[in-house]
Amino acid sequence: MSKSTYLSIVIPLFNEEDAIPFLVEAINGVCRNIAKDCEVIFIDDGSTDRTFELVQKAAEKDSKFKVIKFSRNFGHQAAFNVGLDFSSGSMVLTMDGDLQHPPHLIPTFIKHAEEGADIVIGERLDNRQNSKLREAGGKGFYRLMSVITNLEFRNVSDFALYKRRVVNALKKLPERERYLRGMIQWIGFKKKYVPYIVESRVAGKPKYNIKKLTKLVLSGVTSFSAFPLRMAFWAGLFVLFVSIIFSGYVAIDHYVNPNPLIAGWATLVILVLFLGSIQLMVLGVVGEYLYKMFNEVKGRPLYIVSETCNIEGDSIKETPYGIHSL
Repeated sequence: MSKSTYLSIVIPLFNEEDAIPFLVEAINGVCRNIAKDCEVIFIDDGSTDRTFELVQKAAEKDSKFKVIKFSRNFGHQAAFNVGLDFSSGSMVLTMDGDLQHPPHLIPTFIKHAEEGADIVIGERLDNRQNSKLREAGGKGFYRLMSVITNLEFRNVSDFALYKRRVVNALKKLPERERYLRGMIQWIGFKKKYVPYIVESRVAGKPKYNIKKLTKLVLSGVTSFSAFPLRMAFWAGLFVLFVSIIFSGYVAIDHYVNPNPLIAGWATLVILVLFLGSIQLMVLGVVGEYLYKMFNEVKGRPLYIVSETCNIEGDSIKETPYGIHSL
């Protein structure tokens, strides 16, 4: 680790060519205000536009900008983790490249870290780009995560600052299914939350669609809780209980009621569909956990780095979950 580097700023990018000029200007302003040695690590997560070309030009003009290019799109979480792996600062800040994470809060994050916090996390009060329904769903998800994992989850994203010892602890966790927001809660350390309001993007379109959000939610739940498996067991037990009650009702009705239920296909089909749906849901939950174990057993890397700029290969230590093709 370079002792002269005070702050590393890690920024994943995916098709953000329109936002790059605004981002570079904002980050330059922050680094000037900090007045200490900073490095900015851009991760091109398999962009298909001019993102890599633009950040490479920025790196050629200013050595504090460093660029990592993935061999393909490996995803948001992989990009944050490779940034942590390559960072050299005594403090590391992660943020998105669309400026929804306000750079002007970075000095506030640093202040809290200097006052003793090991991890400083931005807590979203509101997201002006999302609908009220999506915001309510997000807050409900984090409350559920707190209940089922016995960890403290708030309405946060990956806008956070970590001291070096926290980064070192994260790098020693060997799993490849890495849900950074959950890992931060699991490792502990002293935390400080900074409230902020998420503004609209300065340019471009949001990259997190329903499919990616669903994948992130499933990754978070299954990485830190066995609740879905237990819920599947209780659902099966509930169906068994209902089946016993219904069987008793049918038997009593047959002997007591002068006009008993007429045996027919409708009742049979309903019962078969109901029980079948429960079984499929249980299999789906089990399958999700098996898929995660399958990925871990295969041992494939979380990411593959194909190209870098302003980064010395000899200074990077290999991690158990990535390939640094420098």
